[in-house]
Amino acid sequence: MKTLVCALTFFCVTGAFAQEKEATAFVLDQSKPFAYLQFDHIGPRKPLQSGEGATGFWVRVVNNCRIPIVFQGHNAPEGEPGFSLDDEVIPEEPMLQIFSPAEEAEIERKQRERDRELKHMPHGYESEVSGVIRVGPGKEILFSVPLNHVGEYWFMRVKFALDVEKSSIPVGPFTSLDFHKWEIPKKR
Repeated sequence: MKTLVCALTFFCVTGAFAQEKEATAFVLDQSKPFAYLQFDHIGPRKPLQSGEGATGFWVRVVNNCRIPIVFQGHNAPEGEPGFSLDDEVIPEEPMLQIFSPAEEAEIERKQRERDRELKHMPHGYESEVSGVIRVGPGKEILFSVPLNHVGEYWFMRVKFALDVEKSSIPVGPFTSLDFHKWEIPKKR
């Protein structure tokens, strides 16, 4: 009988500890990162700078942790859903490749093509007049950028910080979320 009581007590205490640990875990959905970008759709958007097209891709920022996160950005233009986040357009770093001498000409051609394309890489959005966009625990926001903010030779990055100080500007340390062209589904 004592063994049964001890076993039941152990299982009750272990179960209560597991529930308490789950309730205080930093990440809400353990199968996903604590913050991530999720493709939503491609569609019309109001250009924010001259020379931009009127079509962009729409992405959701998902806060999958128990602490609010903050981004630099501002409200979207009037009549536009979501927000406008400051983003960077970052060139892809070439991967180390081992190739035969016979492939050398093709590799050099691709490198010239990459260099030519990088001259047309957009700059992204960065502003000294940005405000703070807060995303609460378990919440998400929608934002858009022009289609050309991702390409074969570059990707888009947004930076955020954990909102532990309730500041009017995002203070670091910063973490970044990257979005690549290959994350846009082929069938839309």
